[in-house]
This record gives sequence, structure tokens and C-alpha cells, in this order.
Amino acid sequence: MSRAPRRGAPGTASGARHGARESERAVDWRWAYAAAAILVLLFFYPIVGGSVFISPDSVAPAGFAKIAMEEIHTGRGYPLWNPYHFLGMPSFGSLAFVPYVYPPDPIFGFLNQTLRFPDLTWLLAHYLLLAVSMVALLRALGAGPEAAAFGAVTLAVTPNLVAVGAFGHGSQIMTAAYLPLLFLLYDRFARRGSLLWLAGFATAAAFQLLRGHVQIVFYSWLALTGYAVFLAVAAAREGRGGDAGRALGGLLAGLLLGFGMSAFLYLPVHEYSKLSIRGGGEAGGAGLAYATSWSFHPREVLTFLIPGMFGFGGRTYWGSMPFTDYPNYMGIVPLGLAVFAAVRTRGVLRAYLIALAAVALLVSFGKHFQPLYSLLYYHLPFFNKFRVPVMILVLVQFAVAILAALGLEAALRRPDAVAKGRDPGAAWLKGALFAAVGGVGVLVLLQLLAPSLQQVAMRSRPGVDSAAARAALDMASMDAAKSGLFLAAALAAIGLARRGRIRRLAAALLVLLVTAIDLWTIDRRIIDPQVATERQYDANFSETPEVAFLRSDSTQFRVLPLRWDDSRLAAFGIASVLGYHPAKPRLYQAFMDTVGLTSVAILQSLNVKYILTDGYYPPDVVGVALRHDGSIKVYEVEGALPRAYLVHRVRRVRDDSVALAMMRTGMFEPRAEALWSSPETPPAVGEPQMRDSVQTIRYGFNEAEYLVSTQAPGLLVTVEEYDPDWTVTVDGSRATIHRVNYLMRGVAIPVGVHRVRYEYSPRSLAAGARISLASGVATLLLAAGGLWLGRRRSGGRDAAPRGAMSGPDREGTP
Repeated sequence: MSRAPRRGAPGTASGARHGARESERAVDWRWAYAAAAILVLLFFYPIVGGSVFISPDSVAPAGFAKIAMEEIHTGRGYPLWNPYHFLGMPSFGSLAFVPYVYPPDPIFGFLNQTLRFPDLTWLLAHYLLLAVSMVALLRALGAGPEAAAFGAVTLAVTPNLVAVGAFGHGSQIMTAAYLPLLFLLYDRFARRGSLLWLAGFATAAAFQLLRGHVQIVFYSWLALTGYAVFLAVAAAREGRGGDAGRALGGLLAGLLLGFGMSAFLYLPVHEYSKLSIRGGGEAGGAGLAYATSWSFHPREVLTFLIPGMFGFGGRTYWGSMPFTDYPNYMGIVPLGLAVFAAVRTRGVLRAYLIALAAVALLVSFGKHFQPLYSLLYYHLPFFNKFRVPVMILVLVQFAVAILAALGLEAALRRPDAVAKGRDPGAAWLKGALFAAVGGVGVLVLLQLLAPSLQQVAMRSRPGVDSAAARAALDMASMDAAKSGLFLAAALAAIGLARRGRIRRLAAALLVLLVTAIDLWTIDRRIIDPQVATERQYDANFSETPEVAFLRSDSTQFRVLPLRWDDSRLAAFGIASVLGYHPAKPRLYQAFMDTVGLTSVAILQSLNVKYILTDGYYPPDVVGVALRHDGSIKVYEVEGALPRAYLVHRVRRVRDDSVALAMMRTGMFEPRAEALWSSPETPPAVGEPQMRDSVQTIRYGFNEAEYLVSTQAPGLLVTVEEYDPDWTVTVDGSRATIHRVNYLMRGVAIPVGVHRVRYEYSPRSLAAGARISLASGVATLLLAAGGLWLGRRRSGGRDAAPRGAMSGPDREGTP
């Protein structure tokens, strides 16, 4: 008995119509992906044209990177230790220099060096990844192509994320770029249960970790954990216990595999954190006061509406953070549509996004909302390792972008039935009028309150004078008017579309255009001042006269630079006793805080041979002599100790605090003795009859070798940061490195001529490599299993999604 073809089956009229609709939808989605990518390219047109960004934070780490990359390219090894800043520190374990651990690095190298792509192709690629994966995520959430493109552009060019790229924090934006992709892959697994999606999720988690910005990873994984809990609770309430278990189990398995694949990097990072200032504060963290120094004040939420409300960085900023160069503005139209979605849509997704944005915002307040931050600081594992609470606003921006897209989708959906006499666009057009009038009204109000606001601004920050306060107020006034007009234009477009006066696509394009113009005016003020040519960037590392003089000295020495954060000298192989890193060695920082560089004697003890200055020392300063006279003068510190030397007296002191006090007050002779604060018995030493000899045989990033000759047992003191991952051999036999002079290395040397060889080899690196290999194999097996199971099921249609992540068309809208 023959059967009639089912509705929509191939070969039927309805099936043909269905195929045509699917084809049109595919074209629409290609348009959405293309639109998001093109707008990102337009916003970053200087990068496309070959320009680079130049800022203190982009130049600072490049000095060491230049000389370290030379070490790699010449085949001498992979630098794991940085001997050019402070008294040395791990470069790998501190995440200061980790090239080629991120899998796409070789691809970007090929594009730059072989195909001559622009230098910052790697940065641009991650903004494109952020935009394209956000389109895909919003598609999975049920948004249409127009709304998905709108949400993706909103997130990709939000001023905060633009600023971190322009100001030299590439690892931060590259890590954040994986946030939509992680949610997308996790969502696919949670909805469909495919092992292939789980393997993809684990791989993306590993890639995000290997970009090296742990704080953004931590926030991303917190957001994913919160979402998994929301899904599990929703599934359990509906009696879908299996879905709930898969949501939680999949998240745990994926993140564990992701961490496992990156363990070769993160085990050394974890070990170094114990030795850094991030692990030496309260509860083993960074110290609550230090951790909350960049707290977002609740009053600065006004910058979500008026970007220039507290100035625009630099001299005009009068907010509560130490300094900032940009507002945390997300676009007035996306914010308005996000509020609409939060109020008028329903479902687990809406509830989750509201909760995510609210919690992240409260955490960003830091010290201004101390009960919550202290609770997390003392009780949430690893939370106390991080500083800059304002950084968590990336989750607010992520949630707002999704809500904005869902809000636009709902707003442009005309009701199926309209009550007689009811205008579906009237409320939106009234809102447009109110927005325009409100923007102008706020401008007038700000001008009326100008004298009082200027006084508040000048009292808020000592560096803000009347001119800067006035400039900030004028910016705020103009931004208020622009925000009102931009919002009015978008609401009017939506209102006309709901009335049927213009097409849905035209309205969506107008909303996208208005938002792009709004964010363009902000982003240009962030990007353009940082743009430079490659030649201008390279000029930072040109050999100046004082550098040429320093390079002419073949001995091992350190310098006291003109600027504390000047790291460019490392590019020339010149070591500095100062430098910048957000997680400096704890011993070094304690020494600087307690002893400091307060005298010539202290400089001498730290192997500081030269001082750079832009002026002359008074003639009565003893212990320094002018050796190079130019725009930057070079003074020699006479009698500076060598990098390694022998002493024949060991003075025991009660503890480290006594050792620091004696160093600060000059109550010991570093040339002749070493301070011993360890409870262990110090080695036996004696006084030689003849002068000792210490010659450097080899000195590199991960090793140092000396030929030592002495007629009496002594202690070889190396003016380098003590670290337990350094090992030493004396004539090939393993010896012990003792911590002396609070933060230096000491090795007992017997009578005679000896070859002393130091080697830096983190034990956790080898252990992490084994874990990474095993995790990588497990992930490949998981992917293979997913492919095999998928082929077995390929005979039938995929099961319909079970609503783990319902979009607006499934949630219901007004």
C-alpha cells in the first residue's frame, strides 16, 4: 500500500519551498558572518594597513623578547629564566615570555615572515575570532542573522576590548576572544551530547589557557561553571536528570582535559606563583589592598550611559581608579536593547545572563563592595591571586552583547495579531522622542551643574586642574547628547519596522549602523593615539650613545635605569636592577620595600655598576664618577661587586627580618661576609692567604658557569635571585644552593680550583609535559570516538535540540 509523501519531504512542493527558505537562510548567515568580519576590519584599518600600536605596555616587554627570540632563532635554547630584570626571575613560569606554546603561533609567524602579512595579524585574527564565534553562538541561541551580526560587532569593538589590544595587552584580548567559542562548543555538547563537541570544547579551553592571561581564563571558566549550573538546575526541574548530569559532567571533563593539555605551562606558573608577590600576601594571595587597587566605583556605572562622564583617560580622568585610558562604555543602543531583553523575554538563558552581568558588576566594585570581594578573596580558590577587579567587566560586556542581540531579535518581531486600533510601533517611537529630549536635557543639566562638578572632579584627583575638569565636563555633555540621539535613531528604526513602514532587515541595518558609528567615535579616540609605523616602533630599540657606551663594557653588571619601568635595555643584553612585571619575585619586592636602593653601598652589593640619569650629580656625592656625558649621562658606581664572588665569613642572624635590617643599615660587609638566616648549620669557611679568583666561563639565560680558585673553604655568592628550581654542580657533583643575604644564592666551595655550573630547570615543567601529552592523547581519542559514533548515526537525522539553551524564539517574547 503506497503512502502519500510526508509534508516537507524532498520532491514535494512544500519540500521545495522549505529548501528555498533554507537556502535563503544560509545566504543570510553568510551575510551575518561577513558583516561582522568586515566591520572589525574597518575598525582596525590601521592594522590592516600595516601599522602597529606603540604604548608603554607594548614596548616594555619587547626588550627582553627581542634578545630571547635571538636565543631561540640561533638554536641556543629556549629561555626559561630572565636575567635582565630585577635580580633575575622566571620568564616562562611568570608568563613573561612563552613563545610557541600557543599552537597558532607558527601560523602567524609564517603569515608575517613568509607571506608578509601585517605585523599585528595575530591581534587582528583574534578580534575576528571573537566576532565570528559570537555570530555562531548567537545563531545557536536562536537569534536571526541581523541580530547575531549586531551582537557580535557590539562585543568585538566594545571600547574595553579595543583598548586592551591598542595598549599592549594582547594576551588579554586573545584570551577573551575564546569566550564565545567556549560557550558555543559547550552548548553544542550540552544539547547534543556529541563527544566531538566535547573534544572541541576541551581543545578551545587549552588554547585559551595557552594564551597566558590567567585572570581572563579564570573569569571565563567561572562564567561557564555558572551556566552549567543553570542548565543542570533547569534540566533537573523538568525531570531530565541525564541532561543535568551531562551539563555538569561535560563541563568538568572538558575543563580538566583543557587544563591537562596546558599543564606543561601551568604547573611552572603555579610553582612560581608561590614565589611571587601574588602568592606572598594574605591567605597566600596578592594582598587584599593590592588586589583591589583597580576597583570600579559604583558611580562610574554612569560611563555605561555617558562615556565621558568621568573624563576620557589621561589628565581628564577623575574617577576612583589609579588611572585609566578609556571608559567602560558598551554602546547606548546595545545597553538599551539588553535592558529590554532582560525585562521582556523569558527563559533560563535570560535569567543566567542577568545573573552573570549582575554578579560580575558587583565583583568589579572590589573594595567599594568589600563584603562580596572579601568573601571571594578568602574562600574562592585562586581568586586571591588576581588584582584589577575592573577586569571582570568583560563578563558584563559579554552578557550585554548577547542580551542586546536577543533584545533586537524580539523587538523586530512583529506581533502575529495586533489589537484593533493598537499601534505596535507607538511605544518605540515615543521612546525615541524621550531619548532625544533626555539626551539634550542631560546636556543642559550638566552645564547648569558645571561649577559644582568641576570642584568635585578637582577634589577627586590631585592631578586634575580646572582646565582638565572643564574638558571632562564638556566631553560628558557632548556624549550625553550623542547618546540620546543615537538611542533615539535606533528606537525610531525599530518602531517604524514594527509599524511595517520599513523592512526588518533595513531596521536592523540602521540599528547596526547607529551602534557602529557610536562605538567608532569612542574607539578612534583609543586606537588612533597609539598607532605608529614599524619604523617608529623599532626606534625604541635603536642604539643610543649611552647604550653604545654600556655595551662597550664586557664585564657582567647591572644598571640603575633612568625610568624604573624601562625594559628596553634588555634588548641589548644590558641587565637592569629594576623593571616591570605584575608578579615580581616576592624576595626581590620585600628587599626593595624594606631596604630599597637608598645608598651607593646597596647599589654596589647588587652588582649595579652604572647609573643612568638626565642630570648631573652634585660634586660632593661620593662613590660615583661620570663616565659618559650626553643627553643621558652614565655614572659609574665605583667598587660595585661582581656578579659572583667568594666570601670567607658567614654571619648567622635570627631570621630574614634581621637580615633585611642589617642590609638596610649597612651593618655587614657584603665583600667579606654573607648573612645566613636559615636554621640549617652554615658551611665551614676559612680565611685564605692569597686572593681568590672567580672567572666566568659561560653565562646564559638558563645556565651560568664559573671557574673558582681559593686556598680556603668559602661561600660563592651569586648576586642573583634565589629560586629552588636552580641546581648547581661543583666539578660535576651535585651541590646545594643556599639562600644568603636574604635573596641571593650561595654555594659552599672547598679548597682548590673548581668548575661551578648553575642550571635552571623547573621540575614542574617535565611533570607538566607528561600530563599534557596524556591529556592530548585522551582528547584525540575522544574526538575519534565522537566521529565514529557520528558516522554510525549518519543514516538518520540529528535529534532535535533539547532546549538546553533556548533562544528567544523558544522562550517567548512580547
